Amino acid sequence: MNQYPPLVRYLIRLLFTFAIVGTLIITKSLLVPLFWSVLFAYLLYPAADRMENRGIPRIATNFILILGSVILVAGIIYGISLLVIAVTQDLPTLQENFDRNITRLRWAIGRTFGVTAEQLDNLTDQALSALQFMSSLFTATANTILAIGLIPVYTFLLLFYRNKFRDFLSMLVRSDQEETVEDITDQAAEIVPRYLKGLFIVCFILVGLNSLGFYIIGVRYALLLGFIAAFFNLIPYLGTIIGYGIVLIFVLATQSPSLALGVVIQFFVVQFIENNILTPNITGFYVEINPLVIILSLIAGGMIWGLPGLFMVIPYLAMMKIVCENVPSLKPIGFLLGTRGTERYSITIKSVKKRFGWYEE
Repeated sequence: MNQYPPLVRYLIRLLFTFAIVGTLIITKSLLVPLFWSVLFAYLLYPAADRMENRGIPRIATNFILILGSVILVAGIIYGISLLVIAVTQDLPTLQENFDRNITRLRWAIGRTFGVTAEQLDNLTDQALSALQFMSSLFTATANTILAIGLIPVYTFLLLFYRNKFRDFLSMLVRSDQEETVEDITDQAAEIVPRYLKGLFIVCFILVGLNSLGFYIIGVRYALLLGFIAAFFNLIPYLGTIIGYGIVLIFVLATQSPSLALGVVIQFFVVQFIENNILTPNITGFYVEINPLVIILSLIAGGMIWGLPGLFMVIPYLAMMKIVCENVPSLKPIGFLLGTRGTERYSITIKSVKKRFGWYEE
């Protein structure tokens, strides 16, 4: 490779990157359930390991954990469906409020900003197109249902053959690299489950905080909207904005602008609590990925795999960072992905105390 000019080498790497992206897009139906299964296997691995150490056979351990997970997810889906049914019963009233509020909003915008009715119609059509695109991401097809059904099967097999996969990786590398492979697999088996577990705990806490806040300020269907806002929080940085954006549009269209203002205020309060209390203490700093890299990766994941890509990209980025930090030739990439090197520019409680002389070493 080094015998080629630099431009040729970079061109080859660029073409290789495009080939990988194209492969990911083409094989989406195959890889998305498999990649989901890998994350669920990592999430269940600590519990599976503890149960096996207590003498429970691996097959029984995997079956119990996966069956319990399926029952939990099914219960959550059933609860959400009951909330959705309650909303659909009020659809005529919601439609009437929606039409009335939209008419008022159009009149207010036109009077305040001098926007013509035709321009407002164009903006409305674009907004509806965006909403239709979002709804298409959630539309269940036969392939989607099949993929969801395969996830428990893949997860069971990944947990069952986990030692075989570890031995396979050791067989792929030279004997002097086996220790590096062991370090990578051990770190991934420790960091990824902790991050995923913390992420779900934060999500469940936010369901309660969001729902309580919506109930206090008078938002209808507080529990359902609280779940929606918390669910999108699984997407770092952008998720809370998307979730609260959906709630804001719903409240603005079906209730009143004053309640919508309350939703905006609650967004900043919950965002502060989540960023400064929940995430640092529950999720921890297991991932420590550069925020710029996270945002770019989220955009790339959404472009390649849509909504599943948004949810999955960060854990796999964390695995990539672990690999880069343990392979000498890739350490510069690991440094670029991480947050090290910017500590003195970061705004933290410790740095603020030092700034005002309140911090003692």
